[in-house]
Amino acid sequence: MRLSSPTGRNAVSHARGVALIIVLLVVFALTVTAATFAYQMRVETRLATTTRSEAELEWLGRSGVEYAKWILSLQQQVPGEQTYNSLNQFWAGGPGSLMTAENPFEGISLANVPVGEGRFTVRIVDEERKFNINRANPQLLELALDLVGADAGDSSIIANSVLDWIDRDDFPKIGGGVESDYYLGLDPPYLAKNGPVDDITELMKIKGVTPQLFYGGSYSVSGFRGGGAGFGSGAALGASGSGLVGVFCAISTGQLNINTAPEPVLALALGGNRSLAQEIIKVRAGPDGQDGTPDDEPARNQGEIARLLGPAGGGASGGQLNTSWSTISSHFLVQVSAEFGATRRRYLALIRRGGQTPRDFQTLVFRRE
Repeated sequence: MRLSSPTGRNAVSHARGVALIIVLLVVFALTVTAATFAYQMRVETRLATTTRSEAELEWLGRSGVEYAKWILSLQQQVPGEQTYNSLNQFWAGGPGSLMTAENPFEGISLANVPVGEGRFTVRIVDEERKFNINRANPQLLELALDLVGADAGDSSIIANSVLDWIDRDDFPKIGGGVESDYYLGLDPPYLAKNGPVDDITELMKIKGVTPQLFYGGSYSVSGFRGGGAGFGSGAALGASGSGLVGVFCAISTGQLNINTAPEPVLALALGGNRSLAQEIIKVRAGPDGQDGTPDDEPARNQGEIARLLGPAGGGASGGQLNTSWSTISSHFLVQVSAEFGATRRRYLALIRRGGQTPRDFQTLVFRRE
């Protein structure tokens, strides 16, 4: 009989154990490799999907802007409404013309407009409902600052700082204005623009203009601040709050549309008289007292502006601050909420009416919010 050597059996067992470990390591390595590959494929798939979604969403945003232009061009085709823009018209979210036979908006919506696999919702707000900050004089700026809650002793300082930011020179105005030497001492430093404001949120880079003053709300002076928020915020869209964003815009004709201007803007135009501003809104809102409803009675042409001004007087060119009144708007902010699958984005555009035909609109700004 041949007996197995214990040493031989141990060697065989050891070899099998090593082989098993090697096999397990190989299996583990292959599993890790497969998992890594699967994860990378998943990431790449998501990136590809996201890239496609972003592209689709941007085109939905741009489509929404073109849709807004089309809506505004249709507004020009409504009989009897070519000479004015008002809050009860379709573009502004109002009911539009109730004359079905002559209503070009029948069956059209501003919300959930389908385009391919996506959809968008459009909101349109005119810029001529506010004062143009680039055309503001010291009296207007100080009164506006008083109305939005700035301390009386600071209004002239902030107003001069705004004017210094806009003017072309680099010499501070007497009365508290500042130029680049002030802003270069901030962290981070920057230069005074010495040019027109392009985006109304730019005001928050100016000495003394705090977020409370800009957006509205409680305001207390605890030392002037210079930096503030940067450009690009879409929060100014249609804002009608108690801050500077509710009364000023950056780009417009400079005329004030008496049919769309909110109460704070009307009050500012009338030297701070809120009672007269409320009376204008009461007259233009019609019997139900609500703007943007079928019974509104807006001024349909320059000759009817005096009817809305009433006790305020001043006719079609007056107002206590020599306001240039109008009944029509030429610049519009368009906010597009785009949806593609589960992804949503918002885009903001500024468009301008121009040219000889109702369809002639220019896109001045388009950006993602």
